[in-house]
Amino acid sequence: MAAFRSSWDPLADSPSSVAPSASISAEDEPVPSDGFRATALLDVRGLQIAGSTRTDAPVLATGISLSVARGEVFGLVGVPGSGTREIALALAARLPEPAVIAAGSILVDGIELVGASRRTLNRLRDSKISLLSPAAPTGLSPARGIGRQLARTLRRNRGLSRTDAARHALELLELVGLPDPRATSLQVLAQLTPLALLQAKVAAALSGHPDILILDEPPRTLDAAGESSALELCGGFRREFGLSIIVVHGDLGVATATCDRVTVMEAGRVVEQGSAAEIVAAPQHPHTRSLLDTAHRPRLAGPG
Repeated sequence: MAAFRSSWDPLADSPSSVAPSASISAEDEPVPSDGFRATALLDVRGLQIAGSTRTDAPVLATGISLSVARGEVFGLVGVPGSGTREIALALAARLPEPAVIAAGSILVDGIELVGASRRTLNRLRDSKISLLSPAAPTGLSPARGIGRQLARTLRRNRGLSRTDAARHALELLELVGLPDPRATSLQVLAQLTPLALLQAKVAAALSGHPDILILDEPPRTLDAAGESSALELCGGFRREFGLSIIVVHGDLGVATATCDRVTVMEAGRVVEQGSAAEIVAAPQHPHTRSLLDTAHRPRLAGPG
């Protein structure tokens, strides 16, 4: 495993300081300074997502501005229909047709995603940002062994030999916590337990060595303990590698227990954002207070 870790250079940058929680609208949402925009790993300004290119298409999300620093765990919280999933798919360059980005800018490590060529988007998906979501394909075939598929991705993205790719695939399966990586590498998806399946999907998401992992609503097939383990697992990668994580969740309790900062959405708009601690201690918007009233409180290590 040491060889795999050394090949993914840890980053020294720590999350930026956070602003106090504040109730905001799409019109007056604070926009990061140009200095932070230049240094943020992910910076979004004025993002608007529509259901299609038709003039009467529904607006799925509008006026979205947010930034994520290297090594930060950022929460995007909202119930179904709030726009959080559409934002996650747009940030990962996987927004399904006919939905479109109607306006705004998405910078990923200084690269503009909106309007980028297919080649640029493919490169971003391979090396900058990975999405783990029930609404998006994992890239794993149900008919092939897990290890062979990971090795193929490693060979394509890093130019490794067949032998080195196979070894790194085993190290990656060990890294995500599978007790017998060699046995798991020979199995297909249908042979895995729900937790092992999630761990394999995390391994696939990490195989391209992304800078950002978007964890969209951990699968409901897991019980509460399994979901907590998945979030803790990703938190460990943040600390070890400087990986930035965006947690997209409907439960504000889960988000505030695992994230540095949280943005709360309702009906396609940002209604509140701030540090997790500030939002728990002094929620400003009625929708935020409502989400806190129904929140679960998982016993997880804090974001620090």
